[in-house]
Amino acid sequence: MDGADARRLIAAIVSGLERRRGEDGVEAALKRIAEQDIRDGAFRAPVSKSLPACGHLPALLSELRMSESSLATALAAAADGLAWRQNPNYSDQAMGQTGYMDNYAYAEIIGPSGAYPGDDFLLGLMILGPNLHYRDHFHPAPELYWVLSHASEWKRGAGAFVPRAAGETIWHEPWVPHATRTGNRPLLAVWAWTREVSEPAKLVA
Repeated sequence: MDGADARRLIAAIVSGLERRRGEDGVEAALKRIAEQDIRDGAFRAPVSKSLPACGHLPALLSELRMSESSLATALAAAADGLAWRQNPNYSDQAMGQTGYMDNYAYAEIIGPSGAYPGDDFLLGLMILGPNLHYRDHFHPAPELYWVLSHASEWKRGAGAFVPRAAGETIWHEPWVPHATRTGNRPLLAVWAWTREVSEPAKLVA
């Protein structure tokens, strides 16, 4: 991945979010993206790393081409150059599911392990395999998700799980516990932490 690949990916994400202006958190995310330095001189190639969950990407990209073709093309060009990672607070035991870690990964596009360092801001992608329960967790960062794949279920606070379709956005206020469940297909989502990004997510005890 080079700087042109990274900027095309960011531009495709911005284009999709701009079509969702007015939805909770979208304006905040767009404002913070616009404030980031993504000039040629700021680019640094991520230390690319693949994880088992990346095996879901071909099917996810195939689905994404049907709804967001420009984003699918940009992600296909950049995916192998991303540093796919996992939260060190998570494990199969912590999540209560054997095989969870083999089906979970995230990558930063803007952020310490991304193509651009970011200024108190993270922008990235998340993969969750099928039939997973991403347990209740929280963090000080306000967070926007843009769901890119098949229906999944999301909850906030003490609320119930609510189905969310591809194309929907989800906004989490700081410190509010939230969780995600997938069905029989994997999940791909764009995520952004708009500020207070230094503290990682922690599971609710």
